[in-house]
Amino acid sequence: MGRDWRRTSRVFSVVTGLSVLAGCSDDPYKHPVFPFLSSYKSARDSTPVLLSNAEWWETFNDPTLNALIETGLQENLSLEIAKERVLEAVAVQRSVPASALFTPRAGARKERSETGRTDTYGEASLGFEWILDIYGGRRAQIDAAGARIEVADAEVDAARLLLLLNVANAYVDLRYHQASLQFRRSELASRRQTLSQIERLKEGNAATEVDVVKARALVSETRSELPEIGAAIDAAKNEIAVLLGKTPGTLEINLDTPKPQPRVSLSPEVGIPADLLRNRPDIRVAERSYYASFRDVASARADLYPQLSLSGTITRTSLSGSRGTEYFFGPSLALPILPNTASRATVERRESLVRQAHTQWQLTVLEAIRDVETSLAQYSAALSAQRASQETVRLYEEVVTLTRKTITGDGATIRDLIDAEQDVANANTAFAETLRGVGFSFVELNVNLGSGHAVGVGKRAAN
Repeated sequence: MGRDWRRTSRVFSVVTGLSVLAGCSDDPYKHPVFPFLSSYKSARDSTPVLLSNAEWWETFNDPTLNALIETGLQENLSLEIAKERVLEAVAVQRSVPASALFTPRAGARKERSETGRTDTYGEASLGFEWILDIYGGRRAQIDAAGARIEVADAEVDAARLLLLLNVANAYVDLRYHQASLQFRRSELASRRQTLSQIERLKEGNAATEVDVVKARALVSETRSELPEIGAAIDAAKNEIAVLLGKTPGTLEINLDTPKPQPRVSLSPEVGIPADLLRNRPDIRVAERSYYASFRDVASARADLYPQLSLSGTITRTSLSGSRGTEYFFGPSLALPILPNTASRATVERRESLVRQAHTQWQLTVLEAIRDVETSLAQYSAALSAQRASQETVRLYEEVVTLTRKTITGDGATIRDLIDAEQDVANANTAFAETLRGVGFSFVELNVNLGSGHAVGVGKRAAN
C-alpha cells in the first residue's frame, strides 16, 4: 500500500509540475493602445482638457428640461433593464463552479430479516473535492465573468447617455413645434390684417379682386398648417412621457405652457477631450469585451491539460446500535480525451474572437473620434447659422413695417406687402429650425463626448 501511494505521489508531482509550466506560458494581458491625441484633429491647435460629467443640459437654463431629465434618470424603463443586466452578469460570475465542493448525504431505513428481526440501518457521509486550478482555468472564467460585469456597467452608462440624448432632443423638438405654432398664429393674424387692408383698398378701387382672393388664399393656407403642427406637439409630448416611464397624457410636468426655444452659447472650442476613452461607454464596452475574450482563451487552454484534484469522503454508519466510521482521501487525475482536436479547435476559435475584439476596439475608438469631430463642426456651423438667421428675421420684419407705411402712396404695392409678409414667415421658420439645429448639435456633441454618462450615480450612492 505504501509503495502504491509513493508511486501515485511521484506521478502527481510530475504532472503538477508540467501543469504549472503550462499555466505560466500564457501571454499576459496588454491594455490596447491607440495613438489618440495624434489622431485627433483638434490636437494641432488646442490644449488637452479634462472633460467633466457636468450636467450639461443645465446650460439651456430651462427648469422644465432639468425636471424631465431628473425624472427620466429615475423612471426610464430601458435604464432599469440595463441595471438588471448588471445583476444578471454578477449572478453569472457567481455561478462559476467553486474550487472546493462539498456533498453531504444522509439516509436511514429499516430491514426485516428472515428470522423476523428488524434492523435499523443509517448512514451519513460528507464528500469533498478540491480541484487544483494550477493553470488558471477557473481563475480565467471568473476574470472573464468579471469583465462582463464591467461591460454591463458600461452599458448602463450608455443607456443613461441615450436617455439624455432622447429626452433633450424630444424637448428641443417640442419647443420648436410650439414656437412654430406661435409663428403661424402670428403670421395668420398678420395676413388677416393684410386681407382687411386690401379689402379697404378695393373699396376705393386701389386693389383688384385678384389681390383680395390671393390674400384670402394665404390666410387659408396658414390656417391649414396649424393642425399638423398641433399633432407634432402631441407626438413630442407622448415621446417624452414614454421616455420618463409614463403613460402618454399622465405626465405631471407641465409641457402645455409654451416657452422660448432652448438656446445655448457654449463655445465650440472644447479642445481635446483627454479622457474620451474613459467617458465613452462604447469604448469601455469594447475594451472590457476584449479582455473577456482574452481570458476565455486561457479557460479553453486549461481544457487541454489534465485536471488534478484532491478528494475524499467521511462515512458514518449505524446498524442496530453498532456504529462505524470510514475515511477516504487521495488525489485524482482526469486526463483529457485524446486526440483533443475539438478542444484545440475551441482554443483557436477563441483566439480568433480575441483578434476580432481588439479590432472592434480600434474601430470603436476611430468612430468615437469621428463622432466628436463631426459634432464639433456641426455645432460651430449651427451657431453661425443662428446669428445670421436672427439678423435675417430682423431685416424682413423691418421691410414689412416700411411696406405697410408706403402701400397707400406711390411706393410699395399690395403684392410687395404680401411678398414681404411671406419673407418674414419664411425667415421665422428658418430661424426656429436653426435654433432647433443648434440644440440638437449641442446635445449630440455632449453625448458624443460621453459627458453625463455617470450623472446622478454618486448622489444615489450617497443616499
